[in-house]
Amino acid sequence: MASEADAKAQIELVKPVPERGREMSAAERERWFYAIAAFAMLLLTAVGFREFLLHGKSVGGAPMTAQILPLVVMHGLAMLGWVLLFCVQSTLIVANRRRLHFRLGKIGAFLAGAVVLLGVTVAPLSAHYNPAAYDDFGGARYFLALMWPEPVTFGVLVAIALAYRHRLEVHRPMMLLATVGLMTGSLGRLPYWDALLRLVGGRVAVDLFGQMLVLGAVLLVVHAAVTRRWNRYFLAGYGGQVMAVILSAAVANSAAWNRIAGLLVR
Repeated sequence: MASEADAKAQIELVKPVPERGREMSAAERERWFYAIAAFAMLLLTAVGFREFLLHGKSVGGAPMTAQILPLVVMHGLAMLGWVLLFCVQSTLIVANRRRLHFRLGKIGAFLAGAVVLLGVTVAPLSAHYNPAAYDDFGGARYFLALMWPEPVTFGVLVAIALAYRHRLEVHRPMMLLATVGLMTGSLGRLPYWDALLRLVGGRVAVDLFGQMLVLGAVLLVVHAAVTRRWNRYFLAGYGGQVMAVILSAAVANSAAWNRIAGLLVR
């Protein structure tokens, strides 16, 4: 009996001790980072475009440009669809549903193309037909120079992400930064816009793009903290966005642009 008890005791000693908790790997933390960032931007989009989503209105409850109403609606829905899909795709990666993620990538490519085409079309038409809507944004000609680069930059970032879809260290930050670039519209419609505009001395470009660049910088720093390293592609993509903002702001203030934009906007 004693030897049998000793044998049982030895078996108990060699049994593995259950883990009380397991630290998430860097890859798991990174996947969660993208999912949380995606849902945060969806929230910003919902709050910023609440007038459009709930009442079919533009900034401050103003009516949308009647002459191009279908295009404006399609543009808004395309951007909303992109942010929603980005959330779905990020969630699928967290859930390890990679096959479905790749299948939905085709829808993402279609939506990205729609965002670019509608963006470069709606901007000049809106400025042409409804220039008064941009009086609080430095005027239609000025604001057009700021609006046009947004879909172009978005398209470039998405194209890079799709070309390197099998290199996650490139694909993921490019998709995130492309979505961050679309946040200018949402951030420019948040309730504190007027107060922030007064704070920066009425400089629309600083107010509009500053918020987007701050959001991108915060995500860049948080990503580095989560993964415990700096992603050079993330840094390069963010640097590209900064350069695009600087160039568009410089063009918007130039006499040459004012003459060119005068062909579209009275």
